[in-house]
Amino acid sequence: MRPSAPELRFPEFKSPWKPARAGDAFRNSKAKGEAGLPIYSVTQDRGLVRRDSLERHMGADAADETNLRAQPGDLVYNMMRMWQGAVGMASEECMVSPAYVVLSPEKGISSKFFDYWFRNRHMLHQLWAYSHGLTNDRLRLYYQDFAKIPLALPDQPEQEKIAAVLDAASHKIRLLTDKKTALEDYKRGLMQRLFSREIRFARDDGSAFPDWEERKLGDVFKWVRTNSLSREHLGDDPASGIQNIHYGDIHGKFRPLFFQSKEDAPFIATTAPFRGFEGEEFLRQGDVVIADASEDYSDIGKAIEVMEVAPDSAVAGLHTYIARPKAGSLVLGFSGYLLRSAPMRQQIMRIAQGISVLGVSKGNLEKLAFWLPHPDEQRKIAAVLSTLDTKIDTLSQNISEMEAFKKGLLQKLFV
Repeated sequence: MRPSAPELRFPEFKSPWKPARAGDAFRNSKAKGEAGLPIYSVTQDRGLVRRDSLERHMGADAADETNLRAQPGDLVYNMMRMWQGAVGMASEECMVSPAYVVLSPEKGISSKFFDYWFRNRHMLHQLWAYSHGLTNDRLRLYYQDFAKIPLALPDQPEQEKIAAVLDAASHKIRLLTDKKTALEDYKRGLMQRLFSREIRFARDDGSAFPDWEERKLGDVFKWVRTNSLSREHLGDDPASGIQNIHYGDIHGKFRPLFFQSKEDAPFIATTAPFRGFEGEEFLRQGDVVIADASEDYSDIGKAIEVMEVAPDSAVAGLHTYIARPKAGSLVLGFSGYLLRSAPMRQQIMRIAQGISVLGVSKGNLEKLAFWLPHPDEQRKIAAVLSTLDTKIDTLSQNISEMEAFKKGLLQKLFV
């Protein structure tokens, strides 16, 4: 049996939450669309957004008079995805698909309060339970069923206070996300200017560094053998004692500089069919691990540089190359950014071969030319980019913490 009051309440509110049904809070609006009104769509992650802001292709619009009209403050939900949180609040008068349901709030109802409540874990379960269909991908929540969902309603001032607190948390997350995006854009632009030599560092005494020298990857790296273990042979159990860098994690998970103690790299399963590894095959500090396969040009040939790794504790797996720097050319922390710089990425994408799956060969990688700065200038480049990455990582952590805090509030502020 659900409690009649939430776990967390504001001290100024004492009245019990009143038993009700969703139909007591919202009526089903059937108002017709009108030419000239903007058209909105419901998304699971962004709520109700203008259709022309979506990147995905949308089908032809229904006639204006067939669309439904939503007023500011109305809630609109996708009948097939309401149980997954596909609901949003209208910020302006607009039109929506006739496949949606438009909920107009009754007197004493805060739409913003319900916009959050519909994302509460218990409420999502209720929305799923009252939907009809043979399988989850065929579930539909019609208004007549939505209206039967049992609720416990606080008075409107408490609804608005709860919504305001969650608004503040959402605003903080947006600010942190915007700051992170701006910093990532700045770093991307700075890398472009650094590796195109548009911006140069000077020595500490103000004198200029020597000109950059043209080199080939084969001049500064030698290749080390990797294994052929796929994701199915990896897991979270550290029993084997050996972590395995997977090419998919290079694509979307790891930053240019890899620290073993900070990254969640998978372990080789003890049941995996792998041979014993030789000393040369274990990753060392300064090694560069290159992903040699991808379905996307933007990921092919992405690389990480190993900055920290325990002896004989990590290897690289299927669809990767290990490029080990030759003595005297590269400074620790520079190669990871070099291989992700625009000039290198453009060259790597040009040599990628394949149709559904792209690949790059060691032979072609060895021939790629690049400009190499003096070791001391390499250190300065690596230091400034590493500092930016640290700031970006800190913002990512702050965002995760705020999202967890908000998620906790969603569970504790509602019944």
